[in-house]
Amino acid sequence: MNEFQQVLYKQIDKIQASNLPTHVKKVVSAVALCRTNAMKGRVYSCPNGHFSIFMRESCNNRSCPTCQSENKREWNSNTKEKVNNSPHYHLVFKLPSFLYPYILSYYKEFIEILFEASANTILKLIKYSFDLTPTTAFISVLHTHGDAYQLHPHIHIILNSIALAKNQDKILFIDDTLFKLDNFNSIYNQILKKELILLYKKHPELGFQFRENIDNIHKENIFVSKKYESPFPIIDYLSKTIKGNALDLNQVDFLDNGSIKLYKKDKSCSLSNDEFVNRYIKHIIPQNIKSIRYSGFYSSASKSKYDRVNQLFGSIVHENNDSKSSDDTILQDYHKLHKACPICNQKMILKEEVDQFNVPDIVYIKFGKDPPTEELFTRLVA
Repeated sequence: MNEFQQVLYKQIDKIQASNLPTHVKKVVSAVALCRTNAMKGRVYSCPNGHFSIFMRESCNNRSCPTCQSENKREWNSNTKEKVNNSPHYHLVFKLPSFLYPYILSYYKEFIEILFEASANTILKLIKYSFDLTPTTAFISVLHTHGDAYQLHPHIHIILNSIALAKNQDKILFIDDTLFKLDNFNSIYNQILKKELILLYKKHPELGFQFRENIDNIHKENIFVSKKYESPFPIIDYLSKTIKGNALDLNQVDFLDNGSIKLYKKDKSCSLSNDEFVNRYIKHIIPQNIKSIRYSGFYSSASKSKYDRVNQLFGSIVHENNDSKSSDDTILQDYHKLHKACPICNQKMILKEEVDQFNVPDIVYIKFGKDPPTEELFTRLVA
């Protein structure tokens, strides 16, 4: 177990006995036991005898900071391949703070409202700005955290500055004047109020105060960045915290006094282990909710329009992501070692499978009942 898992594991009994949602309890158990002896294991070997590795199964949960490290890199690379290398805008839509006490009880509903209200705001502004509504393209990314890892749900949107004309014969450019804050705020608040009233009618147990607060929404600030000449800096920024949980273990110091120190940007804060775990579980979103969504000609349903945009816009220039290998990059990709031998690049062969708390013969002979972790295996290779 890494230090994060140790802190989490100590609170499993308390969490399982609580009234937290079932999906939260399942995720906590899966993450705490991820890649430990409580999981099944496999031995992979090079066909030429160069290298063998023993791996415990991973939970592959989006709330697991260990499992999601590779998914973040893959999303970064895949998204840069997908988007047009044209100017893009970075927008952020937030929920009113009075909703925070209700979010954990109606997590799915509030997330859907946030996605729908932000997307519909953009689509309505586009509709008002052109005689014939074109097809635009944007990517919506859910974040649930603030700088101190507190609950703060908001949507980041990467919006392409080009759009496809309705008859698909030309490219249109979104004018900067579209992004006046007053335009965004008034439309967003109007749509948000409507969605929240519908939620209240469906769940009257939210109470009279909730309904009254909806009427008092006057202005929700929406962040509108400058236009980026390329979407790649925005993608790099969002890649750090996509795929569910935003926890980066490289930004956390686990102290001996039962507390942690969290570093974010140029700030730091100290939390007790109990408060740290309490904040962590608030970011475990329900199952079957997509935290990243693609709209317009970036969606999979609009591939023909996407291809047409590329024809009209010209060849897409992608960022060169090549970099020299180092021991650290090998370590980051340690869980790929079961796919190809790091020496001859031949496909690894599955040699042996073992159940929980058992050790393969090849590992037992070499290391005894307490084999090194996958990370140490990788260090040996590096």
